[in-house]
Amino acid sequence: MILVVSTCADKLSEEEFVKPIVGIAGKCDVKHYTNVKDVSGYDKIIICGTALKDNEYLKNINGFLFLKETISPVLGICSGMQILCLLYGARITENKEIGMTKIKTLRENPLFSGNFEAYSLHGNGVDNLNEFYVLAESEESVQAVKHKKKNLCGIMFHPEVRNEKIIRNFLDFA
Repeated sequence: MILVVSTCADKLSEEEFVKPIVGIAGKCDVKHYTNVKDVSGYDKIIICGTALKDNEYLKNINGFLFLKETISPVLGICSGMQILCLLYGARITENKEIGMTKIKTLRENPLFSGNFEAYSLHGNGVDNLNEFYVLAESEESVQAVKHKKKNLCGIMFHPEVRNEKIIRNFLDFA
């Protein structure tokens, strides 16, 4: 079973950031991160993004400690990537990217390959990524990471908008 986790502060944002992921993933459980207690029964976990000005999740990083305990593969999208990185010592930086962004793959991975365009909608970036390999970047920021020891991946762009195959690859191969 797949767990889709919302980081959205309001239900309206879930229509834009969670519902498309559920449409791609199919049968899954959807929970707001404040309602996630035990993830041991899930095969895969996707942490969805949220609205550009919604940074509430950053004030509640301890609400995501379940991600440090899971052995299930995790895909963090936008705010989900920021959360994964924060949990493992990274810093959040100001870095606004909105619109179609050119992505350059730096490291082979099962999610995507080559150079491509993706839709970005974020005001934050990440640095101090000592626990992660950088998988991809744009001219402005790190766009994808993978934890060096665990099956935790983060993507700063929104694959649910133009690159749905990345989510399917995570569900099939991760």
